[in-house]
Amino acid sequence: MDQKLAFCKQCQKRSFDRNIGMVCSLTQRKPDFIDNCATYVADPKEVQKQADRIKEAAYTANTEKSSTGSSIWAVVVGILAIIKIIAIFARN
Repeated sequence: MDQKLAFCKQCQKRSFDRNIGMVCSLTQRKPDFIDNCATYVADPKEVQKQADRIKEAAYTANTEKSSTGSSIWAVVVGILAIIKIIAIFARN
């Protein structure tokens, strides 16, 4: 049902019923199609919003991976520096 509602969310024929939630404006019911809706008409604004959300999520995921990798390297370099300092003092 979630996939169907996500599909309907991008349709120009979507409507909202306070008691039911998102419904089709033609049937006034929740989606009941199997694979495709024969009356689907894409809402360009909603399609663009969804595309923007996907791009933003991908960018955020890549940024988080990058900062996590940098943090790990900073910890490794810090540990190596401490080991080197301890080794210098251990010789003296």
